[in-house]
Amino acid sequence: MFANASYETSKINNNSQWKFDFTYNWLGKQRFPDTSSSPMQYQLTEYSPTVGTINAQVTKVFSSKFEVYFGGENITNVKQDKPIINAENPFGPYFDTSMVYGPIFGSNYYLGLRYRIN
Repeated sequence: MFANASYETSKINNNSQWKFDFTYNWLGKQRFPDTSSSPMQYQLTEYSPTVGTINAQVTKVFSSKFEVYFGGENITNVKQDKPIINAENPFGPYFDTSMVYGPIFGSNYYLGLRYRIN
């Protein structure tokens, strides 16, 4: 499921306004390939856990040429546990990168500005 909500205030003098954006992304459980023939430490469950992430951004528009924004990605800091099987042995027979199903990085926050040149 993917849901996005955006809202903008009315423009006032010199095109000043606020903009808000919120995104929710939910990944349901996914079937993993059968790993039952692998050693116990490299076996996975039959399904992945469900994962929900939230992204948001707020923008202050000062004029038609200048904006400042800040936001965050994966605000809930959801991370997949051990996304790479046998990551410590990349040349071993059980090394596997194909089981990545969700976020592997934590929260990411940012701040920036936009200046338009006409």
